Amino acid sequence: MARITEQDRSLMIKHLRDLSKRTINANAKHSKNIQKQIDHTIELTKIIQEDRATINRLNNVIDMKQREIDELNSTNMNLLWDASKLEKQIWENEKAQEKAAAYERKITKYINKKSIDN
Repeated sequence: MARITEQDRSLMIKHLRDLSKRTINANAKHSKNIQKQIDHTIELTKIIQEDRATINRLNNVIDMKQREIDELNSTNMNLLWDASKLEKQIWENEKAQEKAAAYERKITKYINKKSIDN
């Protein structure tokens, strides 16, 4: 079996120390990258929570406005129905007024004719 010479041994130790330093540096960089990712994830989570809260508030506002619209539509339909009834009543009253005016003309004509005859 071959023996490791002192020179090989010192080169090997130097190489292992260099490798250890590089490993520590890489580990530190990796830790920084992981921490940045964690920070970004936390920040994104906060943004998503804020967006969800905003969406919920907007949905509540939309629901309130939709209820108002439904209520106004119902009121509008009731008013249109009442207006329709009133138009029908006006039309019936105008017809009745026309009939009354026709009867009044006939009666006036009849009275005038009777007064002329007498």
